[in-house]
Amino acid sequence: MLLVFKFLQKFLKYSVNFLFVVQITLMILVFLTATYWFLSLLNVHAFDFAASIADALIRFVHIFYKKRISIGGQEIDGALLMFDFAAVVLVVLLSKFKITLYSALESVQIAVEQYNEKIEEKFNSQLQADLRKSILKNNNAAILVEFSAKNLITDDCWNTGKEDDKTKEQEDYAFKMFYNALKQLPGCKFAKTDNKMLILVNEFSQVNDVLKYTEDSISRIRMDMRNDRWRLNSYIALEAYNSKTDLKEIYPSLLKLLVLRQPNEVLAYGNFCMRYELESGNIYEPKLMGSYSGVDDEKVWSLIRKDIKF
Repeated sequence: MLLVFKFLQKFLKYSVNFLFVVQITLMILVFLTATYWFLSLLNVHAFDFAASIADALIRFVHIFYKKRISIGGQEIDGALLMFDFAAVVLVVLLSKFKITLYSALESVQIAVEQYNEKIEEKFNSQLQADLRKSILKNNNAAILVEFSAKNLITDDCWNTGKEDDKTKEQEDYAFKMFYNALKQLPGCKFAKTDNKMLILVNEFSQVNDVLKYTEDSISRIRMDMRNDRWRLNSYIALEAYNSKTDLKEIYPSLLKLLVLRQPNEVLAYGNFCMRYELESGNIYEPKLMGSYSGVDDEKVWSLIRKDIKF
């Protein structure tokens, strides 16, 4: 269909250009023959170079019209006059016809644009469907949690060695309480390395519940430790992946988010946010934080709880 529109568009353009050339040619012939004829009556030979053109046109007109015109008792050949009159009328008619062609050309152009828009919409719809299908393949999620404890009792801060031991003890306590709270969650796997805990969620649809339960558990642990004059900061990173992805690729990616050291924030990459937005009933809202060097040149997002009022 597009080829037909393109062909018709070119045909109309060529027709308009051809009619324009015909009009110009006719107007030049009218000017030359009319001037030649008028000066000949005055016995002026300035336009004698147009005599051959005038003779050819006279012979052509004589094929259709051979009558002579009587002016002041003299008969003259009116072939050139008839040609000039007919040429002027034809130029006017061609101008009217060109307006029709321009209108048709505009209609064809609109039809081509509408057809291209339909093709583009169909192409974009297919791209969106393919992108959605590709994003939905990431049906697993990984959550990396790190704790950092700090003693709020200033007197103990002067003893560095003992302070480090107490800090490690409190961080281990926080991890123990955290694991005890989360180990009952169905569909999750846990792995602890150094001072970090990795939570693997088998179904992405569970991310809302797992993340909410994670934050609530951390909040309870934080409150308990605050009563003992300890401040607990949490660092949480999220990533979406599919079952074929090697976890050796996921873990370093999550570590780069923790390196940003955004306390008590839930950080994620754009691919996680795109997958998360395809879920229904989300209780978190992605908020763009910006781009950071050393984070695979990707933008970093923060997940904000919708039910928390500030």
